[in-house]
Amino acid sequence: MPSDGIMIHALTKELSDALVGGKVDKILQPEKDEIVLNIRNNANFKLFLSANPSSSRIHLTEATKENPAFAPNFCMLLRKYLMPSKIISIEQKGFERMVEITFECTTEMFDITQKKLIIEIMGRFSNIILTDSDYLIHDAIKQVDYTTSTKRQILPGIYYKLPPEQDKKSILEETDFCVDFTSEQRADKYLLGKYQGFSPLLVRELTFLATGDTNLPLCNFTEAQQEELVCVLKKFQKELAESQYKPCVVPKAGEFYCFPIRQYGASYPVVEAESCSKALDKFYVEKDEAEHTKRITADIFKVLANAQTRLQKKIQSQSIELEESEKAFIFKTYGDMITSEIYKLKQGMTKAQLTDYSVDPPEIKEVPLNIQLTPAQNAQQYYKKYKKAQSAKIILAEQILEAEEELKYIDSVFEELVRVKNREDADEVRNELMQSGYLKSKLRKQKNNGKKPKKQAPVKLEKTTSSDGFTIYYGKNNIQNDYLTLKFADKQDIWFHVKNYPGSHVVVFAEGETVPDSTLTEAAILAATNSKADGKKVAVDYTEVRYVKKPSGAKPGMVIYTNYKTAYVDVIKNNE
Repeated sequence: MPSDGIMIHALTKELSDALVGGKVDKILQPEKDEIVLNIRNNANFKLFLSANPSSSRIHLTEATKENPAFAPNFCMLLRKYLMPSKIISIEQKGFERMVEITFECTTEMFDITQKKLIIEIMGRFSNIILTDSDYLIHDAIKQVDYTTSTKRQILPGIYYKLPPEQDKKSILEETDFCVDFTSEQRADKYLLGKYQGFSPLLVRELTFLATGDTNLPLCNFTEAQQEELVCVLKKFQKELAESQYKPCVVPKAGEFYCFPIRQYGASYPVVEAESCSKALDKFYVEKDEAEHTKRITADIFKVLANAQTRLQKKIQSQSIELEESEKAFIFKTYGDMITSEIYKLKQGMTKAQLTDYSVDPPEIKEVPLNIQLTPAQNAQQYYKKYKKAQSAKIILAEQILEAEEELKYIDSVFEELVRVKNREDADEVRNELMQSGYLKSKLRKQKNNGKKPKKQAPVKLEKTTSSDGFTIYYGKNNIQNDYLTLKFADKQDIWFHVKNYPGSHVVVFAEGETVPDSTLTEAAILAATNSKADGKKVAVDYTEVRYVKKPSGAKPGMVIYTNYKTAYVDVIKNNE
């Protein structure tokens, strides 16, 4: 949700307490609509500003974003005017969704001047604007001309104007809390239209605190509920005036606020935060990670789906060719028939009735002939076609087998995507596909930028402990599976994998001890759970790691194994 006027009010005080008097140390622009100010004020702070329509905001952050090789023009302008500078005030106009930061700057002539950075947090109208002390605009991260808005332009060289004021009251100036309980309007809609800075989330929460409901019309309030609503408003006014903020995040509802949110009930856990900035940082870091993960998995799914379709068409086409090559024996028969009765033939014939001695009893069959070839040459041509078809038969069978193995690998990566939970998991799958050649590597781009390729992160394995105290490791993707089975595990450890389905490699670390059946069962269930298999009596093969090998040239995660046993376990997966 975008921050409302009340949330901005809380953030403004928090930022003012932390940053006023601080000096701007660095200015970055990681994205086209994002600015980061590094500020030193007893401690180092990173002030994050965003004019992104879906996530406009201002707050302190601990997250680090990669910056472009060359700073955009707006970033260079900010550096020109605001470095070095000192923050002398951070203010909010009324309860508008905007923050004004005033900087004390020194010009090249050592004159002291002031600049203002105005952050408007208004959804698709969000903006970051730099002005002088008289509000003459230097530039904005998004210029707004007459083609975009006929009412309010934001362009260099014109004066900045506040957004049009709304005909609403400030909750801090309210004295009588008069509410029209005869109105058929819902209470949340009524409060939303009456007070500045209120958002749908807040008015629903206030109504819920008074009535236990969020959709109740004012005319349906009981006397007790009427009194309770007034009490809730007075209490909220007091907490706001005294800055008694209690920031929180409700991840399941996708909400954050500077006061507790209880309207969603016990099934929506409320996570408290130390500050409004930490609440925002937590919310948007998780949101960005979820979006990044979704974007990567969508791209990977598209690549895999295209590869799968290509392979299926290839197998279908090659299977038809293989069927045709199976019929190639007729070419050898024609060659034998011509050779056995070559005395009956002469050049220029288009066909001949010859005896086929390969069947019992022999049959007379018609043999097509090339009029430009001699009888002997016709026989040799048929023998060549037969030999070519036999070679093609072998090659096609090998190619079909390779394509089917590749389809199995693609199916295993599809299964990995199902288990992707975060950015790290998604990046691991993407790196695997780069190594396998399905996605282009970034190494060339990194070299062109003059940067050294980043070192590959160490493989992290998931682990759990069995009821008997044995450590069980398992991989979430093929790279982890290979690392676990072929490098990490000892030869005496017990390896598990679901039969005939893609899934995780699971290894019980025996550490020289005999692994009890209960632990083997738990490991088998873990292998079945982390696989494409489902239902009851799922077959899981297990053997010592020493009997698991990787064929030369095999795709990641693909192994062969011997000396195995099979366990059958029941698995009920949670599809939520």
